[in-house]
Amino acid sequence: MPTVTGLVERRGRAKVFVDGEFWAVLDAAVAFDLGLAEGVELSDEGLREARVAGERPLAMTRALNVLGYRARAEGELRTRLERAGYADATVGAVLERLRELGYLDDGEFARNAAHEKSRKYGPRRILVDLKKSGVDEEVAREAVEEEFSGDDEIEAASAAAQRRYNTGERSDALARRVYGFLARRGYSAGVCAEVARRYREGGDGE
Repeated sequence: MPTVTGLVERRGRAKVFVDGEFWAVLDAAVAFDLGLAEGVELSDEGLREARVAGERPLAMTRALNVLGYRARAEGELRTRLERAGYADATVGAVLERLRELGYLDDGEFARNAAHEKSRKYGPRRILVDLKKSGVDEEVAREAVEEEFSGDDEIEAASAAAQRRYNTGERSDALARRVYGFLARRGYSAGVCAEVARRYREGGDGE
């Protein structure tokens, strides 16, 4: 059976070695409560359970610290915890608890992000950004569609262009710059072309 061959405690954490190799970093108090000590033998199942129990307080603290800076999508937070070295079962348990507590809600996250970004970016760009943040595509698409459902995309794009190019100039060169500016912000080709035309010829929405 796997055997604990070392346990080094420091600042409330216990670095545990099993069969001569580093195994995991656990909350020191939990490790003590579990009776982990050099020479203790545990089954594979016992090791898995001990790891989740010992990692969970540390992973929860890390997750709350990350969420303290700004809201995160569940996928992004999962990636952060996995990169920190926590076991899949530990990460799953922490995310489940955060959902129960109301700290994780991808639907709300996506709606808030779409609303914040809608003043600067178009729907396609916002959809890409949400998916990069780890939001499920269907959830992201619903949030974007909801945000833009009552808006005229052309007018939103025109307003964005006016904030950037409020010069009164009309020229082919400016129209090309406007088209590129809006395209980079995720507006559709048709919308970019229509707003660019206004900067070339003048017209409604000047």
